[in-house]
Parts: sequence; C-alpha cells; structure tokens
Amino acid sequence: MSKPRLLIVDDDRYFTQSLARVLRDEFQVVTATTADEGRALFPQGCDAVLLDMRLNESDPQNREGLDLLREFRSLRSDIPVVMVTAYGDVETAVEAMKCGAADFLPKPFEMAKLRTTIANAIRRSELERKVASLQRDILLREPPELIGLDPKIEEVRQLAKAVAQDGRATVLLVGETGTGKELVARLIHQRGYRAGGPFVGVSIADLPGSLVERELFGHEKGAFTDAYETRPGYFEQSDKGVLFLDEIDSVPLDVQVKLLRFLEEREFRRVGGNVPIRVDVQVIAATKRDLQQLIKEGRFRDDLYFRLRTFEIRLPPLRERRGDVPLLVNHFLKLFRRQGRTTVSQISPKALRLLDGYHWPGNVRELKSILEGAVIRAEANGHTCIEADDLPMEMQIHQLPSDQTIGVFPIDGLNMDEAKARFELQCIEQAFRQTRARKTEAARILGLNDRFALRRRLKTLFRRYPHLFEEFPLARQAVEGR
Repeated sequence: MSKPRLLIVDDDRYFTQSLARVLRDEFQVVTATTADEGRALFPQGCDAVLLDMRLNESDPQNREGLDLLREFRSLRSDIPVVMVTAYGDVETAVEAMKCGAADFLPKPFEMAKLRTTIANAIRRSELERKVASLQRDILLREPPELIGLDPKIEEVRQLAKAVAQDGRATVLLVGETGTGKELVARLIHQRGYRAGGPFVGVSIADLPGSLVERELFGHEKGAFTDAYETRPGYFEQSDKGVLFLDEIDSVPLDVQVKLLRFLEEREFRRVGGNVPIRVDVQVIAATKRDLQQLIKEGRFRDDLYFRLRTFEIRLPPLRERRGDVPLLVNHFLKLFRRQGRTTVSQISPKALRLLDGYHWPGNVRELKSILEGAVIRAEANGHTCIEADDLPMEMQIHQLPSDQTIGVFPIDGLNMDEAKARFELQCIEQAFRQTRARKTEAARILGLNDRFALRRRLKTLFRRYPHLFEEFPLARQAVEGR
C-alpha cells in the first residue's frame, strides 16, 4: 500500500528539508518554500498539507499562509491542512480553524506530536469520505423521483424514462439553478439498464481549468512533474455506467476538442498516454447557461453543442409550475421527519400562500433550503406547524406592491384564485406598459424564461377566467399574437 502524500509549505528551506528527511518513512513528502510553489504542487495530488501561517517570517503582519489555506479548501475541502507557526496563540489558532484547518501546531513541536497530528488528520478525512460515500449509496438505493403533477414535469419524467431505456444517447439537461438537473440524471441512470453500473457526477466549474483534462481523462505516470503513478479519470471510473458532467459550459476550449472526439469515437487517451482507451459510458451533460450565446461569443464549440444535444431535456423553473409547490412542501417535510430533524409536519394556509406568491429564483433547491430553516424556526417559536412568521422576510416582501390596495371585499365572499389571477394579469399588464409591449423584455422582468412562457401563462389565466379577457387589453393582444 503506497504511503500517504504530504505537501509541506514553509518559507524556511532548511526546516522543510529536515522535516522531509524525518517523515520520509511514513509519508511521501513534497516541499514548497513559497505560496506560488504550493499552489503549483497542490493540484497534483496530496493526502494532507502542513502549512506555515507566515510564509515571510521577516514580515510580522504576513498571513499569506491563511490565504493559501482558504485557496486549498476551496479547491479540495476533503484534503486536511495542518497549520504551524512560530507565533502560536489562541487567537491565531481560532482564526486558522475558522478558515478550515484540520489542526494547529505551534513551533517548536515534538516530532511524535507532528506525526500523530498528521496521521489523525488523514484518518479523519478518510472517515469523512467513507461516510459521504455511504450517504451517497443510501440515496442511490432510494429511487430518485420528480415531485409534481404539472404537465411540464410529467413531460420531463417521460423523456427521462425514454432515454434511460435507450442507455446510449448523449443527453443535455438545460435548466436554471436548482431545477433538479442532477436528480434527472440519477433518474435516467436508475431507470435504465445501466443501473447496475456506476454513476459518477462531477461539476466542471469546481475544477481548476488546468486540471479538467486530467480529471476527466486521467494521466499516465510521468506525464508531468510529480505524476508518480497512473491515475484513471472520470471516464474510466464510470465505465458501464453514467457520467454526469454538470456545468458543461465551463469546459475549456482545448478540452472541448477531446470531449467531442470521445463522443464521436467512444475512446480517448490519458494525459501523457499514446494508447487509446475505450469505455462504455452514457454521458449526461447539464447547463444553466445559453450555450448558443456562448457559441456566438466564441467560448463554446458549435460542433460539441450539436453532439451534446442528441437528446435534450429542458427543466421548467418552479415559477412555471406553482401548482406543484404544495406537493414539494409536503415531500420535504416528510423527508425532514424521516431524517429525524423535526417533528413539524404541516404548514399553515397563510404560510403556503406566501410560498405560492414568491418568484423562486433558486427554484426547488431554494424551496428546500427555506423549509429547512422554517422548521427550525417553527420549533424555536413553539409552533406545531410552519407559520408565516417562520418564513424569511423576503417571502413577504415579494407579495403585493407597497402601493397596492385591496379595497372592500364583495358581500358574497372573495374568490381567492380569481383574485390571484387578476393580480397576476395586473403585473403582466404593467410589464407590457413599461416595455412598450415588447414581450421578451416583459417576460424577463416578470421572471419568466421567454415570451413563449409568458404567452402560455396568459392563455392559462384567460382559459380559467374568460370574463377577464376584455379587462386587460395589452395581455389580450399578446395572446392574440398582435
């Protein structure tokens, strides 16, 4: 079994060389004496980092080590970083731990203490990774499901089922942040014949641009400095299964060429390798951005775009399927109870109306996050169900405009659904006046995807309440195509 790889970053060259000699029996040690050297070595792989707080001892205000700690944590939060300094005090230790340090050692320290601290940090990190892996396995055993009865989400379900049964076509998922792109990818994986194979998900945006190629395709031993062993990439890891490439728009242009070649030929070469490798992988890519616009800007290859969209599925934003909000609320409350996180099982009608009227820029993911906070506040407030004041303040801010007056209710009662439809039509009418009836711009300021979504919404409202047709002339003209 290979020794853990330890990166030591300290401006004292003699100190780093001495540590490397002492620790070489337990660890494979690489050293850096500047922040830039550390930045260059860290992406090449390590199991732990020993990092000096001050990388310029002549400057008592220098905290470059803390900045480097934050960078390392943003790149790989699972790699433990042990901080050391000759100026150890409680305040410094607390600051380092807040930034994500696994532990803190003041100089001078005993070698036995150093060995134990590093070994424990690596052991904890490995345990955390195993726990995360088990949690992913549990999620995989529970079949993913798309919650909702809206026709748009039903269409997504049917398309996912069809492409899962095919099992070979490249899929492009398009949707805003939080609409459930990874959920649909897992649904495709588990509903098809590849369910017995691996599901490997990677967010391209989380990878530094210089590492995307080697992470996707792997590298050979000796391909670059400190490439001490051959490592398979994500494509090999997902053989016989599904590879989910989230934020595909972040793939660098030079890597797009290699990705296109794989999609065409189903083979690739590792970085530094000459032997073609064939794998059987269904690729599912996802994006929240307009790839056609990126093509116009020269940031995405048109041939790769056409190859990716062999089978395209568009996920609707939550604001286009508001009728599913109560179902989603019920689903998440049941989930939180199963996890043992809360005893709250219901939501009040007033709180539900606030959720229904919100514009949901973060979509389903935002709804889940808001409910997580709401159940905690509900229990803190002694509520048995989620009340309106358990929701964030912005829930109420996005309701009726401040100058909107309700007036006197009719004596025979108010039709709430019609009142909401009337208010929505008032907003649309105002948007048309503000944009001089430019439908695309009006849709944008109303938070809708495009003018077609706006037109569909208007048709739905007028179909339900045809007597409002004459009351809103600009909206009527938009439906009639004028």
